[in-house]
Order: sequence, then structure tokens, then C-alpha cells
Amino acid sequence: MMQTITLTVEPLTEEAFAPFGQLIGPRGGTPDFEGQGLRSWRLAYDAVGPTDIMHIWFDHIPMQFTRLERHLNVTQGFIPLDGVEMVMVVGPRTDLGSRDAAPDPHQLRAFLVPGTHGVMMWRGVWHTLNRFPTSPPGGGFVLLTSSETQAELEHQRLHGSLPELTHVVDYERLSGTRFEIRM
Repeated sequence: MMQTITLTVEPLTEEAFAPFGQLIGPRGGTPDFEGQGLRSWRLAYDAVGPTDIMHIWFDHIPMQFTRLERHLNVTQGFIPLDGVEMVMVVGPRTDLGSRDAAPDPHQLRAFLVPGTHGVMMWRGVWHTLNRFPTSPPGGGFVLLTSSETQAELEHQRLHGSLPELTHVVDYERLSGTRFEIRM
């Protein structure tokens, strides 16, 4: 029997998002570097091997999903362009050694990410395969990811091979569960 779990979107705060990653945006505290007319703060980006910086476009689509993924060798980041607002769904890390260690579906959270901030997820944090821009036609984002993870995902798309650096769970297949997001 199919069940639908509704996730209610919550505001994005550093504290609420901390178990899943960090915010990319204005920060307080002492800067890591200062120069004439500038201040910068270091973020905890981490990748095994080289990094890919990509432009990614997400269409404005219905806010529904059945699948999550997680990446084992990168703290993946998404930075909006042109002030695009999006909903980001994340789930807690589970046993990294087990492909089948999916998070409890009731532990998933949906965050409204304003166009003024990006997000960077810790290694192993579960997330939807899409981000959900809140208005048509969608929006562009800068994606920070590992070159090895991206190459493996591209190879999987072409050849159907099972990736080693990314785990995917399909809740519809696993337990007959679908998700919808309510703003």
C-alpha cells in the first residue's frame, strides 16, 4: 500500500542545518583573511581528489520525490545564482559502510534556502537528487563537487553501473513511500 509523507518547509538557519552541513553566505565573527576593503571566511569544504565547479540548472517541478542519495567523498555545495530561492531536502547520515542504511523517512527535513545563501552538505548526508526552485522557470546554481564523484555519476547514467562513491535509496521500492513538500 502506497503512503505519502508530507514534509513542511522550514526556515534555513545555521543551527537547524548544522547536522547536515553549513550555510554559504554572510558570516559573523573574526574573518580568516582581511585586506583593503574585503573580509573572507573559510568554509569546511572537503573532497577526495580534484574538485569540479559546475553550473547546474534545476527546473521548477512539482515538489515530490521518492529517492535520496548521499556522497561518500565530498562535502557537496550548491550556491544560487540570480537570487534563486530553492527547497533543499536532507536526511541524517547513517552507516557509511552500508548501502542499505537509509534514514528513517520521518527524519527528513525540507529547508527553504533563500537566494542570498548557499548550502554545503557534510559527507554522507542524504539529500534529494533535485533541488526545488520555488518559482518558474527554475534556476541556476554553482555546484561544488568532487571530480571523481561527478565522473562516476556520469558513467552510471551512460552505462547503468552501480556507483561506489554515491549511495541511492528509492523509498517507493523500499517501502511504498512517496514524499511531497508543502510550503
